[in-house]
Amino acid sequence: MSDFLLGEQRNMLTAAKQFIEFVNKGPSPFHVVDECKNLLRAQGFKELRERDPWKVEKNQKYFVTRNQSTIIAFAVGGEFKPGNGFTMLGAHTDSPCLKVKPKSGKIRHGYHQVGVQLYGGGIWNTWFDRDLTVAGRVLVKEGDKVRHRLVNVKRPILRIPHLAIHLNRKVNDHFGPNLESELLPIIASTVESASSAPGSTKHSPALLDAICSDMGVEKSQLLDFELCLADTQPASIGGALEEFIFAPRLDNLVNAYCGLLVSI
Repeated sequence: MSDFLLGEQRNMLTAAKQFIEFVNKGPSPFHVVDECKNLLRAQGFKELRERDPWKVEKNQKYFVTRNQSTIIAFAVGGEFKPGNGFTMLGAHTDSPCLKVKPKSGKIRHGYHQVGVQLYGGGIWNTWFDRDLTVAGRVLVKEGDKVRHRLVNVKRPILRIPHLAIHLNRKVNDHFGPNLESELLPIIASTVESASSAPGSTKHSPALLDAICSDMGVEKSQLLDFELCLADTQPASIGGALEEFIFAPRLDNLVNAYCGLLVSI
């Protein structure tokens, strides 16, 4: 192989590894936007806030966020004049996933479970038998203020198990789970959990404990949250020749990342 082709191969592998790092840092749309902000700031982009007056200058680069889940970045050329045309590229920061319900606490057959709702067009049977966790945005009370903070519990705390084969002999012929009653992650047993009283809280005490422990806050400080389930297995380069990307959330972080690179 020529030096040129070897160089191109190394460049592609480096680019793929950088994308994988981006995916691993974005288990939720809120984390994706936060990582986009970091990358844009590193390239000289300045943050604008919707509530403040804007002073946009030529030969400068800016970005603005909304709801911490949407980000818009733009550059103003040196020859820009009001009324000129412009080029726009769009992609979404969210991906199909399971999201924790506003009231998620469930107890069945001696297990605490977390009620989830379907978000987007996912292939839901692939969520079974995976080491799952939660990631997203939490509203935390700090003194007399309410803060937006990100959480990503790195350890596996949830699992949606299959039944043993002798309890479901037809699983290899057709597997179409009931999305309301069978797609319920287990988080703890009632034996080990601090509470086994149905309806005692909106959410499983084990879930709240995991969030508070990861963030270093008390339960009394938690006001609300928006959490996505995510696989704890990180994205990686795969294949014997390292030619594949094995990763979750390729829809649509591929376009989000490429759009970001074009912008910077």
